[in-house]
Amino acid sequence: MRLYKLPETVLNIKGNTAAFLNGISSNTLEAPLNAFLNMHGRIIATFRQHKISDEEFLISVPSSVVAGLLKHLERYAKLSRVTLGACTWKTYIDLDSQEIIWEQQDFPNAVSESEFTLFRLENQMPLMSIDYQAEEFILNVHEYNYTSYTKGCFLGQEPVAKVHNRSRPTRQLVVRFQDELTQEEVAQMTSLNVDPSNSRAKGFIFVSNKPA
Repeated sequence: MRLYKLPETVLNIKGNTAAFLNGISSNTLEAPLNAFLNMHGRIIATFRQHKISDEEFLISVPSSVVAGLLKHLERYAKLSRVTLGACTWKTYIDLDSQEIIWEQQDFPNAVSESEFTLFRLENQMPLMSIDYQAEEFILNVHEYNYTSYTKGCFLGQEPVAKVHNRSRPTRQLVVRFQDELTQEEVAQMTSLNVDPSNSRAKGFIFVSNKPA
């Protein structure tokens, strides 16, 4: 295994957890990725999820958004009678299998930051707070990874479903080579890294999704 510790904080949620998450998050509870959105379909936090039981879930969120997320979830948690807070679990990704590993132990990174960034670029794996930020419309980041159109109601569902069914996201987060872009576009790139297979630099960038 080639493990890399993700720059995320794991939150433990206990109580009527399955019902709580199903009503407030945008994806099914069986999916690896999920999101908390505001009423406009804009991101509060994207997260990874791990089911222990219907009464207990672990979610892994970008460490930089934990405080704001807990504030957002507070009132919903009280209504649903769930408790949530940071815990000692960590999330790692195995670059060989692409699996997320949930562990309470500390393991050293087996790959460098540059290797991990290249892995993310090759596998279309943007990270919140690095490649996209809070308030971004969720479908601009990915059309399906964070959203289910069959799970039932969730906060932000109406604008998300409207765009999905009637139009398309205004822009899309993609991987591009630096030499394909204008100087202005290059300045907006994130996770820029040189691909050793061709010595060309590439990174994430939002591009227009309007029809030509």
